Amino acid sequence: MNLSELPNRSKVKILEITQPYLRTKLMEMGVVSGVEITLTLKAPFRGPIAFRHRNTQISIRLKDAECILVDQLTP
Repeated sequence: MNLSELPNRSKVKILEITQPYLRTKLMEMGVVSGVEITLTLKAPFRGPIAFRHRNTQISIRLKDAECILVDQLTP
């Protein structure tokens, strides 16, 4: 399952980030495989997605969210 398929307020654990450029950008912000994040916002009409990691809100494009494979922790 990827990050773009989940509803708001889902807690997930990142399994893999498949795009190398995205993996590098997120790694610089401390988001790597095995980290738990919370999906906080899904904009309508296939807009950006925002998630919270530690005390930081990070927004990414929907296309990038499709490259983040996750395991859902809470329904």
